[in-house]
Amino acid sequence: MEHIPAALTTENMDLGTALKSIRKELKVSRVELAKRSDLSVTALYNIENNISFPPKETIEKLCSSLHIPVSYLMLYSLTEDDVPDDKREFFKLAVGPVKAFLMGK
Repeated sequence: MEHIPAALTTENMDLGTALKSIRKELKVSRVELAKRSDLSVTALYNIENNISFPPKETIEKLCSSLHIPVSYLMLYSLTEDDVPDDKREFFKLAVGPVKAFLMGK
């Protein structure tokens, strides 16, 4: 079995927190996003609080409902732990401005 570097897995990604952050920035309630995405509010709560990790299809529905590309959510999901040690300083400098640019701020 091929070894996949940790930075290329979803093991450390904070998808739920990223989703919640984007949802709030876009001023969409949890109830509204759940409705738009055909999910229960409980399911969305579990995703946003990293209790469960959604399948690809659900991620696509959520992003479509928020009118953002999946790549935006994946970028927002990256944490310092996902970045190799030799790239962390750059990540810390770049992540804030890149996120703000993507969200139109």
